Amino acid sequence: MFLNRLTLAEKEAFVSLAVHAANANGIAEDKEYEIIEEYCKEMGISFFDAKNVIDMDRIINVFKDAEEMHKKIALLETLGLLYADGSYDDKEKKFVTDYANRIGLNDSDVEIQDGLINRYLDLIKEMCETLQ
Repeated sequence: MFLNRLTLAEKEAFVSLAVHAANANGIAEDKEYEIIEEYCKEMGISFFDAKNVIDMDRIINVFKDAEEMHKKIALLETLGLLYADGSYDDKEKKFVTDYANRIGLNDSDVEIQDGLINRYLDLIKEMCETLQ
């Protein structure tokens, strides 16, 4: 939704972040990779070759100096990705919290973005139910 606001360097780092997030629990779902492909389209960059994923330290370096809004965009979109398979498990939660803390966001930021994603998903579900 908001990824087009990121800088080119942030977009490229975000795609790697998304791949790491999709693999955080050791189970990379096809749905997650479909969403990563959609993220690439939204950002106007080529679909990312998972073999070219940059390491988390480089991703952290890109986002720790980013604008606060850009940090929160990356966090929000990562959470959206992790909810895509219908499950947000403890390994994924740890991944998100560790990432957020390393780029200068706190647990409250994570909770707020998590709450927003859940409200968004509930609204989408409710809209779909009214169409039946």
